[in-house]
Amino acid sequence: MEVKVYSTIALIGVLILCTACPPGRSHSVLKELQDNNMDFTNLEREYYKGITFMLSDMFGYDYDDDYVLTDEAETKAIRELDINFSVEVFDEHEAELIQYTFDDEIDPLDAVHDNYINKRQESLYETASSIKKEVPESVGYPGYIQVVHGNAYSFDTDDGSSYFTATLEINGRYFVFQLIGKKKNMGYLYDDFIDLLSSVEG
Repeated sequence: MEVKVYSTIALIGVLILCTACPPGRSHSVLKELQDNNMDFTNLEREYYKGITFMLSDMFGYDYDDDYVLTDEAETKAIRELDINFSVEVFDEHEAELIQYTFDDEIDPLDAVHDNYINKRQESLYETASSIKKEVPESVGYPGYIQVVHGNAYSFDTDDGSSYFTATLEINGRYFVFQLIGKKKNMGYLYDDFIDLLSSVEG
């Protein structure tokens, strides 16, 4: 009788595990993206440290914070597609401290952005970076955008990852946004990153 009870409990546990993680989930997320012309779906307004922005509900909370610099960054991910998102903020004092690390005179916005890009390049192997550009006019705040490509490990054999990185100056603070994923897939999502930046309100 006791063995039968244990067997029943074990069977219930297996059923819960199997139904909680349906095998077709990754295909459905990818299909949802493909059906929407490779644009994120179901945008919702997110709040972070006094600003808001639109982010797809495809993203769930991500407790991996290896790809950010501050302790209070918000990190989210679409695990099925290996896509990560983060936003973090640097106040005026932190920006001033970053300025002092540069030999040449540099303004706070440039300092925060350039420092972030430098740290990203140092964390990767075989890096390549795009030219730093001002964010498009559709973005309501001054800022810069740049893309860094590279491998997390020296023995990586694939094309590596792409890190879309933008820094916006909003009311005297400096917000760094990242969208990260496999290089071969990220070209389709650059416009989504611009749309996200354009949705920022503070």
